[in-house]
Amino acid sequence: MTEKEIRKKLQGRLEANYQTYIRQLQSKPAPDLTPQATEIAAAKLVYDELYDCCYPAESLEYLLQFENPLEVVRDQWLEERSTALDEEMSHVLWSISDKREAEQLYALEEEAQAPGFSEGVRMC
Repeated sequence: MTEKEIRKKLQGRLEANYQTYIRQLQSKPAPDLTPQATEIAAAKLVYDELYDCCYPAESLEYLLQFENPLEVVRDQWLEERSTALDEEMSHVLWSISDKREAEQLYALEEEAQAPGFSEGVRMC
């Protein structure tokens, strides 16, 4: 297969996989979708990223051996994102406490507005 044919075939497969996935989601009650929010976002991201991509044809051709390449890449994306989540969350918390910009952007609890409140707060 040529590179163009590989990309076209993968686009068709991704489109079919994504439409099937969306139909499955639409058949569920809305409250049942909340626990799947991360998966849904990952599926959309993977679909968008791979549909008009410039990744190596060899990688894309490898995905074509799977019935559902969208699911394969989505699941791997989620697995890899979850392994670094604790480090990322630590960085987010450090960044918030270091910059102290949130105090100007978000409402404070009444207790936190008292003079001297932040002197006793320490981040680990």
